Amino acid sequence: MTETFDHILVPYNGCAGSQKAFKKAVMLSKVIQSKITVLTCMEERSTFGLFKTKTDKQELEKEQKAVVNDHLTLEKYAKKHDVSPVFKIIKNDIAAHAILEYAEKHGIDLIIMGMRNKIKYEKMHYPSTIEDVSKNFRGAVLILN
Repeated sequence: MTETFDHILVPYNGCAGSQKAFKKAVMLSKVIQSKITVLTCMEERSTFGLFKTKTDKQELEKEQKAVVNDHLTLEKYAKKHDVSPVFKIIKNDIAAHAILEYAEKHGIDLIIMGMRNKIKYEKMHYPSTIEDVSKNFRGAVLILN
């Protein structure tokens, strides 16, 4: 008996690594006939950490429009390869928690993530989303470099 992945999740933040992860998911999906969900986590921030201002809301709206445009570009790429992914945008505080929660609720088998280059200092002192997801996800995680 061979097991395949029925549902692939691609956390997408617009960086080159997440674009690479999306393309890999499309190719894999085409071969194994799996469903793809692209999940973009938009972190809600407050200017002073205490309350949201009008500027914060405007920035979030501007960021959301950019995400929607990115998703349209990804959708065009997928259609060229006869794949139909689902696109989701989630507002959250911590991306890794949102990714893990989504994966658990929606029966995700595989998460494909792409790394982005970080400075060594940042890597040493701040755990990455990839690190958090890979340590806490019960399914398979494919990390592209």
